Amino acid sequence: MEDHTRIENITIYWGRHKGPLIYSNTFVVDTGLTPVIVDPGGESDDLKKMSEHKAFIVNTHFHGDHRRLNYLFTRSEFFAPEPDAPMLRSNERFIDAVGITDKELREQWLHVVRTIYNITEHPVSGTFADRDDVVDKSFGIKAIALPGHTQGHSGLYFGSASLTLITDIDLTDFGPWYGNSVSDIDAFLASIDKVRSLESRYFITSHSSKIYTRDELLPLLDKFAAHVRRRDTALQELMKAKGAVSLDELATYGIIYPRTSLANNPALHFFEKKMIEKHLRRNGIKTGF
Repeated sequence: MEDHTRIENITIYWGRHKGPLIYSNTFVVDTGLTPVIVDPGGESDDLKKMSEHKAFIVNTHFHGDHRRLNYLFTRSEFFAPEPDAPMLRSNERFIDAVGITDKELREQWLHVVRTIYNITEHPVSGTFADRDDVVDKSFGIKAIALPGHTQGHSGLYFGSASLTLITDIDLTDFGPWYGNSVSDIDAFLASIDKVRSLESRYFITSHSSKIYTRDELLPLLDKFAAHVRRRDTALQELMKAKGAVSLDELATYGIIYPRTSLANNPALHFFEKKMIEKHLRRNGIKTGF
């Protein structure tokens, strides 16, 4: 597969997985003057060359895979959804939003953020909300608020191509991810419903490797959202069988991530616990201790 695809004035640089690191798709909009670069999260040499000149960098939310190359764009201006802008300005706020309170664990995560992911702090020149023009009206890019994954998690509509980026409503077999303190299951489901009603010729996610038509998209959204119901049911059945079970123990059974993946991965166990806690709260279930 080619590392990029062009549709109208938009070049899509496809993200790649490299071991444990995740890379998002990147979208470069040719405006005729200063380019708009959405989520510079790939490893393309083209993107690195672009960083030598001014660009408008748009981050759809604060997660590291969507801004892995932000640090290269020292001549550029940055734009982000208003709720997520503080996490781009400050790695401490980033860790707050993840939900890490233990001092030692925070330092470990900050080290990973800075050295493994190369996530840098930077000023945000402008923010946007639902239906806002992004950067400049003349660029034909509209923001679509799709909260749940994060509070500010946003999609974008590229008018020139009738292409809608639905970001981390990513249609994967894993299902929706809501493992931060600022994530919300019901908001995520509402955002999926919102996508169903959007008028657009084409759709794309941040982690897919293709462009979808509306007819292709709709059943995939249903399948994606069904993971939430499956997790609810699995958790309810487990608690019925086990009785009073602690949250720590519940996070070892593989409700969200495969059980084998949880055994030796503290980060996955942390997010498993966070997401199970949201399911418990959503369904009014108490663990007992």
